[in-house]
Order: sequence, then C-alpha cells, then structure tokens
Amino acid sequence: MKLKKNEILIIGGLGSIGSVITNYLFQKKLDPIVVDKNKNKNIKNFFKIDLNNKFIIENSLKKIFKKYPKIKILINCNGLIHNELIYDFIKKKVHSEKNLINIFKQNVIIPFLTSGYFVKHMIEKSSKESLIINFSSVNSNGVVGQSGYSASKKSIEIFTKTWAKEFSNHKIRFACIAPGYINLKSTNSKTKKQKLKKIIDKIPIKRLGKKNEILNAILFIIKNDYFNGKVLEIDGGL
Repeated sequence: MKLKKNEILIIGGLGSIGSVITNYLFQKKLDPIVVDKNKNKNIKNFFKIDLNNKFIIENSLKKIFKKYPKIKILINCNGLIHNELIYDFIKKKVHSEKNLINIFKQNVIIPFLTSGYFVKHMIEKSSKESLIINFSSVNSNGVVGQSGYSASKKSIEIFTKTWAKEFSNHKIRFACIAPGYINLKSTNSKTKKQKLKKIIDKIPIKRLGKKNEILNAILFIIKNDYFNGKVLEIDGGL
C-alpha cells in the first residue's frame, strides 16, 4: 500500500504514541487527519471530539470522511494505562468498578466504535484497499497489578484477528502492534524508576524501545499487503 496526503486517520493523535505517529507523518508531508478528545489549535487537519460519546463519534467521522474522501487507513491510538490490583490487601480495597469501566471504555469500546464506522464507510464506498492498525501491549498476556488493563488489551488483539476473517473479502486488512516498554512519557510517568530498572534487566536487549521502532512497525504493516490479522510484538524479546 502506497501513501499519499490525507489518507491516514489517527484516533488519539495527541497521546504518547499518537503524537509520535502524528509528528512523523506531518514531517513526511503525509498530512494525517488527527482526532483527539483534547484541544490543539497548532495541528493541521485536527478535530477535537468527545470520544466518550457514541453519537458524537459517529457524526464526527461522517463529516471527516466527507471532507477527506481519500482516507483509507485508521490508526487507533486512543488508550489508557492503569495500575490497580483486583484487591489491594494493604489498602484493603477492591478494584474500583468505575476505573474498570473507564479502562474498557478507552481501550476497547472507543476503538471498537471507530473501527465499526470506518469499516462501514469503506464498504459503502467500495474501497479497493484499506487498513486498520490497533494498539495492544506487551502486558496483554497479564501482568501483576494490571489485570483490568491486560484484559482490555487482549480484547484488542482478538478484535484484530476476528475482523480480519470477517472482512477479508472487502479488501480491508487489520493489524495490531503490541509495544513493550517504549521510552515515552506514558511509560516513564506510569512506572516507578526502580521498577523500570527491573523491567529493563528482564528485556534481553537491556533497554527501552525507541520511538522510531514503533514507527518502523507501522510502516512495515502499511507496506506489506500480506500482513493481516496478526499482532506485531515490538518488545525487545520479552
């Protein structure tokens, strides 16, 4: 798949990973369409959308698809990292139901909805080729203190594999990237230094991942038309 201007739609384009992708694509003069719940007047082709509202998502995407008819790639970057034990025996508290609902809202429901509306649009316009890239995590296999988060990311992987089987006859590919510990703001802010050091010691290549290594994964998926329904793990060998 070759790329031209205004062909990529990024959901959550101001987040830790989203901003890296957004900045790179603008540097390459590909002018992506960027959606986020936060406001930013400095980004071209930017749309502030309340991603917690199904009807706003649907109506906003209709307007975006009409304004940018060349869109053929959706990158779902919206997400939430959350640490909380199912039962904290020190604080003697059970995992907050409110927090669990929000984890699944951000990590599962929003990409589910945006993907659904994207697929609908691609099928209705009889697109010759299109692609959805989702983001999971190395912790989708389960990690202590992140059972809710891990389950939400495993859901994204299952979506990717299932949708690829459901829509292959419509020439829509689905792929997922599962980053390990990447040197990003979200990683450093959510992980204590001492714990991060222990994590790095467990990584076979003994370092955090680099931003460009995530970008290279995205470019590989876009360029390789035979990559479909799979999870690409970028985790240094964990």
